[in-house]
Amino acid sequence: MRIATLLTVPLLAVLIGPPTTMSAQARISISFGTRLGPEIGVFAYSSERMGDWHKNYRQWAPVTLYDINGHYYRSNVRGARAVLVYTYHDEYFLPPQDREWNGADKRYNYGRQPTPVDYGRVRPYAPVAVDARLGGEIGVLAYSSERAGDWRNNFRRWTPVTLYEINGRYYPRNGAGARPVAMYRYRDEYFLPPKDQAWVGHDKRFDYKNRPNEQDHGRVRERP
Repeated sequence: MRIATLLTVPLLAVLIGPPTTMSAQARISISFGTRLGPEIGVFAYSSERMGDWHKNYRQWAPVTLYDINGHYYRSNVRGARAVLVYTYHDEYFLPPQDREWNGADKRYNYGRQPTPVDYGRVRPYAPVAVDARLGGEIGVLAYSSERAGDWRNNFRRWTPVTLYEINGRYYPRNGAGARPVAMYRYRDEYFLPPKDQAWVGHDKRFDYKNRPNEQDHGRVRERP
């Protein structure tokens, strides 16, 4: 799975919130526009896809991601938890759970290895054939007034963009069978517009004929 990166602007405040019952990690309150970068999709290790780890792990590159409220990003912010994963052919995945793997890869920082919480939340590997000309997959989030602010006061800060949906995934370039979906971009984040009926027709820059449908709103993830 390929991931796209983009954009800029100053870092806003990041505050630590009270602990949640979901995990021992404190929940992090993130101001809209904080430079998280796009969310990274992380999969479970699959020997069918990555090969037997005993023979193939040297082809994988260890890389540190940061767990922010159950989502993984390349950028670190205060309160985030470092998690060392592997990347191979633009796909990110957790290491094997085989006990023999512990200590086998001398490049790997085992002090940052995933916890049972990580293994419990990542998706099983699901191969998807995608035309490389579409570009890297872009993570799209739902609009959140808590994170983005009231749309009436903030929408002019957002840039309308069109991504292209194939098999429930979004890409920057058009291709055969792709469906255009208009949405917003702000710094490194792509998100669907508000579902408020008052928003319809309000932003004269927005391509309303390609606005997201209920399937789009139902599949995207909430902001961290």
